[in-house]
Amino acid sequence: MVHQSLGQRLSSLRVGQKIGLGYALALGIAVSGTIAGFGVGRYYQKQAQEQEEHVRNEVELLHRLQSRVLQTRTHQQQLIPLAQYPEKFQDEYAHLLKHKAEIQGIWAELKAFVAKSPTLQAGVRHATITALLQTYDPIPQRYSQELERRVEQIRNLNLASPTDVEQAQALILEFTNSDLALEFDGISDDLVGLIDQAYQQLEEAESSQQQANAVSEKIVAASIGLSVAIAILLAVLTSRAIAQPIQSLTSVARRATEESNFELQATVEQNDEIGTLANAFNQLIRAVQQLLQQQKTANEQLENYSQTLESQVEVRTQEISDKNTQLQQLLEELQRTHVQMVQSEKMSALGQMVAGVAHEINNPVNFIHGNLTHVQEYAHNLLGLVQLYQNYYPDPVPEIQAEAEDIEMEFIQADLPKVLDSMKVGTDRIRQIVLSLRNFSRMDEADFKAVDIHEGIDSTLLILQHRLKDKSERPAIQVIRDYSNLPLIECYPGQINQAFMNILANAIDALEEANVKRTYQELKENPNQITIRTAMIDSKWVKIAISDNGMGMPESVQKRLFNPFFTTKSVGKGTGMGLPISYQIVTEKHGGKLDCFSIPGKGTEFVLQIPFQQQKRDAV
Repeated sequence: MVHQSLGQRLSSLRVGQKIGLGYALALGIAVSGTIAGFGVGRYYQKQAQEQEEHVRNEVELLHRLQSRVLQTRTHQQQLIPLAQYPEKFQDEYAHLLKHKAEIQGIWAELKAFVAKSPTLQAGVRHATITALLQTYDPIPQRYSQELERRVEQIRNLNLASPTDVEQAQALILEFTNSDLALEFDGISDDLVGLIDQAYQQLEEAESSQQQANAVSEKIVAASIGLSVAIAILLAVLTSRAIAQPIQSLTSVARRATEESNFELQATVEQNDEIGTLANAFNQLIRAVQQLLQQQKTANEQLENYSQTLESQVEVRTQEISDKNTQLQQLLEELQRTHVQMVQSEKMSALGQMVAGVAHEINNPVNFIHGNLTHVQEYAHNLLGLVQLYQNYYPDPVPEIQAEAEDIEMEFIQADLPKVLDSMKVGTDRIRQIVLSLRNFSRMDEADFKAVDIHEGIDSTLLILQHRLKDKSERPAIQVIRDYSNLPLIECYPGQINQAFMNILANAIDALEEANVKRTYQELKENPNQITIRTAMIDSKWVKIAISDNGMGMPESVQKRLFNPFFTTKSVGKGTGMGLPISYQIVTEKHGGKLDCFSIPGKGTEFVLQIPFQQQKRDAV
């Protein structure tokens, strides 16, 4: 009722009054939209800034606590070799007591920080920190008390006696491997996860601040755009409100007299002066229209019945045909979706397993890698001390000379640094492999993320290294990397890695199939090669080209390459879904392009083109 009443009031206004009302409406929308935009932006920006400051304080406390825990454990472990040097032992223990006091202070600060932090703002992480404080609250005190007890026992020993030194070292070593020490180490391990969560929320806070600015700008822009559109619309409507109704009325009157068509009616859209004129004209021709209408009714009913019957038959036939087509398409879609879901579940499980293995390997390897530096330093100092003894006492007693010859002292002096260097190289290699596994296994990231696309390619190549290395029947497959300097690219990292994996695995399969008819010597003279090139197409697109020098494929195979379930491999070696899934990942989920170019006898090249920045879209 209110809508109808408002429409009647607007229709009753004169043309000049409608124009003034419209421009007032456009100006009001622009002003109110601008005020609302800035208000909303300031509100959300303030919330984002408060959240960011809260997270930064939390990260600083967690980092300080983690650093003091690690330093405490390091000083405690260094007490073992210093047991035979009482002064150095006491100095090291003094450092440990200093860190103990710092841990207690930081622990109290963290409790106070959690107590005054709003629970709703901190969310799940607030509960996690509270659980950490409750779980490990007595551990630092128990740790320091137990260590102090053992140090007091060591002080009662005669450290000038080798037997008492060994006993002191055994006390510290036993404490190092005790459950209490492992629980103390657990504080550092749990802090790693909390720090990672805090950094993620810090990124979310920064993103929220940017979104707040964007929302403010969008509201202001939308309000201004809407007001401009309304102004343009009103200008058009003004001309139409005056000229078009008069022209329409004149045209209807001319056609009614020239064509004897008294069914025509002038449209009455308004209750102003032009609407009054149109109503008078319609009343004039309505009487003639009623007389002619009765004559045409019978003929129209018969014709309409015939047309309706034919139309229903055609519609029914078309509906049956459409339903059959839809059923066929639905069946194909269900088959394709089933295989895609199975493949996605396999890749998700593989990613979780790889990430778990990488995490389990990472901690002990980092512990070994971090301590190797100290071992190298200690070994260098000990070898230097031995060399100093040899310089000043070149003629040792026979017992020392005999023992040096038995243990091959000169060989140890030359070989020990090499052994330590090789161990460091080995741990570096393991850390690189773990990093590549974690980079490749990012299957659970549900949103776009800016990543280095080269890291994803290198991680995929590392996963496929067992298929690339040399074998008894062929030399190693050469991988040529021609990388350009690319910026970070927004994508689903795990899905893009899956596409790289499918394309590279197909390239290796093609090379191995071509190698069946070639000897080892032929492969050595003309080796298998996979070339990977990256380049910027323009300021918005990047290109990744993966080519091999295999047998290539005919045009008939290229046309069906991305069709689901199509494969040229033998039974049991392929499902025909690797390339279709890769095509879907690149084109549908990243808005890109995936093309294949192949020359029989020379090789095949796959070219991926994706934009640097992605538009948000629903996940399929």
